[in-house]
Amino acid sequence: MKLKVFTLRLDPVTGLFDDREIVDFQTDKEVLEVSDYQFTHDRVPTWALLMRYRDAPAAVHGAVQEARKDWRAELDPQAQRLYDQLRLWRGRRSKREGIPPYMILNNRELADVAVRHPQTTTSLREIQGIGDAKSSRWGDEIIAVLVAAAAAEPGDAVPAVVEGAPDAG
Repeated sequence: MKLKVFTLRLDPVTGLFDDREIVDFQTDKEVLEVSDYQFTHDRVPTWALLMRYRDAPAAVHGAVQEARKDWRAELDPQAQRLYDQLRLWRGRRSKREGIPPYMILNNRELADVAVRHPQTTTSLREIQGIGDAKSSRWGDEIIAVLVAAAAAEPGDAVPAVVEGAPDAG
């Protein structure tokens, strides 16, 4: 296990944190856990991230190509529907938490969840890249999205997931 600290300052022009360094860093890493801290330094909002990671077994070149891959295009229609619902949930969750969506689940992880549709947080942890941290933090909501999508008819809007769903694992 390795640790990396990122410190991002708020850009006063855009009002955003430039996370390109984090995105580039993750291309050949498997992120195990992320802790974030928000504070003000010299009157500038600052975001510090402590990332626990290990080097991914895939070569850097393969990892970069995988990151750019259109995972949705490789799914059957039912899995695409689940993928879309999971992306919608991930986008809402990331906005509430103020973190980039890929820190919750990257697109490959979303596709794997959509294909395998795990029914418990334990089975969710069997998906590469989803460990204890992600499953304990968001696992119940991910399972709830899958259950709601399974209950809905194709073409129906899936209801928003209520936070604090009962433990599924």
